[in-house]
Amino acid sequence: MDVSFTTRAELLRLIVLVGLFGTLMASATRAGNPDYGDPAKLPPPRAGAVGYPSRDPDLDVLPGFVKPPPGYGEVAFYWWLGDPLTKERLTWQLDQLSDKGIFGLQINYAHDDGRGIGKRLTYASDPPLFSDEWWKLVQWFAGEAKKRGMAISLSDYTLGIVGGGYWMDEILQEHPDMHGSVLEATARNVEAQTELVWEVSENNIALIAYSIENGNLIPGSGIDLRPQLQGRTLRWRAPMGTWRVVDVHSRIIATSVDPLEPRLGPEVIRRFFQPFEDHLPGEAGKALNGFFSDELNFGISGNLWHRRFAEEFRSRKGYDLLPELPALFIDIGPRTPKIRLDYNDVMVALEEESYFRPLFDWHYQRGMLYGGDHGGRGLNVTEFGDYFRTQRWMLARQRPAATEHRLAKTKVQSSISTCISVRARGLRVLQQRLGHHAGPAHPSEHRKLPVGQHLQVLHGLYYSTTAATGSGRRRATTSACRTGRTWTSG
Repeated sequence: MDVSFTTRAELLRLIVLVGLFGTLMASATRAGNPDYGDPAKLPPPRAGAVGYPSRDPDLDVLPGFVKPPPGYGEVAFYWWLGDPLTKERLTWQLDQLSDKGIFGLQINYAHDDGRGIGKRLTYASDPPLFSDEWWKLVQWFAGEAKKRGMAISLSDYTLGIVGGGYWMDEILQEHPDMHGSVLEATARNVEAQTELVWEVSENNIALIAYSIENGNLIPGSGIDLRPQLQGRTLRWRAPMGTWRVVDVHSRIIATSVDPLEPRLGPEVIRRFFQPFEDHLPGEAGKALNGFFSDELNFGISGNLWHRRFAEEFRSRKGYDLLPELPALFIDIGPRTPKIRLDYNDVMVALEEESYFRPLFDWHYQRGMLYGGDHGGRGLNVTEFGDYFRTQRWMLARQRPAATEHRLAKTKVQSSISTCISVRARGLRVLQQRLGHHAGPAHPSEHRKLPVGQHLQVLHGLYYSTTAATGSGRRRATTSACRTGRTWTSG
């Protein structure tokens, strides 16, 4: 959902929230290896890698503005839709784009207008996506683009989602235990000398009873009732006073994939990224210069759980989480903030180690760019547990279109690129809802230059003007890459 910040007060509230969240997270003992989790500790990019920004304080930037170095130019969203893909037509279009300042061509596919898992499907193409014929065409296309000084890439838009019919579904089919789980809690009150008979949740993790006095939970009064369970049935007679019994349990989300699962990152690499390197040997960082991750969504949010979480928490934080797990849902006393912060820290560290960092490493080691436009694009700084920590592993950050007044999102993305993702670049998606005749000279673009626009991405470059979709945004008849003019032939 897009939210417009129409007043300075709204923007200030977001800035305060970002600062407060960062302060709280900094107060917790970090769960991961500080060196592993710090992009500043990375070795330099691979020799010859293009498009990586310099952090030299003495850098003279003027020559780069006069003549941008390799890797600095437009990277168009190239929608391979509508008509069958042919070498003749692609050749003609490559010739039109040659010498226009186009650094890269990002192949994109679109989806239908369905809603829900298994309904927002990628439109069919000719040749079919990832078929032998398609791979042969991509190999040829990469070579032809390279001759003209351009690299190619692919966006995972419509592809990298559960229910989309591609690698996420393949992973879950082969590894059904890789669905994500979320923590939930239910509670029951019981009075003194009353027997509580309760069939707890199937995936119960913690079952704690707390003494209640004048409506308030007494800190330190927790009693572990799991030893009282017979199967899933609890029979417990409460001591004197009022008690609240909390059942914390996990629930599998069937439409999700687990970002805490250490196999996820390697599996995504094996099934999606690696086949490109296999089909284009020796071209990583050259003719194949990157990928773009669009609208990442694991299909799960909230308090995530994994079967190894309790053990990982104990080894990283030095105490047992399970007796205090209800603190994620209720206030159990002065330790509540610490428990919540420590839990979140471990959760985000596991996400980084399992998914975000492996994908970053694969690209960085090859001198490739890895751009991202994840989730809500920064409006919710707690997305993925910690939007700042997880998104710092993207090598290019997308900023939303200027005319949508998304100043808050833009500032978050700029801060990630500038402050904590030391190898990252800011990229701007131009022509997304700006109108089909928008271009670099569009007045709205000037407002984004001061916050770090390094790489311009034109949203509308269409292989065909045939309306292949039901989405009006995909029915464009122009291309900003050709200064707003329509394709005239080919």
